[in-house]
Amino acid sequence: MEKISEDNRRKEKRTQVDDNVYVVVDTQPEMMGQMVEISSTGMAFTFVDLDAVSDRLSGRRDLHVDLFAAGKGYFIRNLPARLVSTLDGALNGSFASLKIKRIGVEFGSLSLSQQVQINSLIRRQK
Repeated sequence: MEKISEDNRRKEKRTQVDDNVYVVVDTQPEMMGQMVEISSTGMAFTFVDLDAVSDRLSGRRDLHVDLFAAGKGYFIRNLPARLVSTLDGALNGSFASLKIKRIGVEFGSLSLSQQVQINSLIRRQK
């Protein structure tokens, strides 16, 4: 199933993420995923839908996310984001029963420091 907001119009081209960059979303309890692509205005990440994570996201539009890459020296806290798309998928092979979700978000109003950190992360992927 695919849910895409009408305002999911990318303002900038997204860059594929090569590093292991993780995303923590402010659901209670928090959920964690792995970043797939990023631009200065938004990003996409995937997560395994365990323990009703989708239920915790259901009905939410505004989120706050943290980004980090262990051993790479970056950690960006409390980025305001707006949910713009959700795609359902599944793993192949022996993990076929696991549901993978892909989430697209648009960043909200970022501080100058957050903008600099996001742009630095993008440059590291090229």
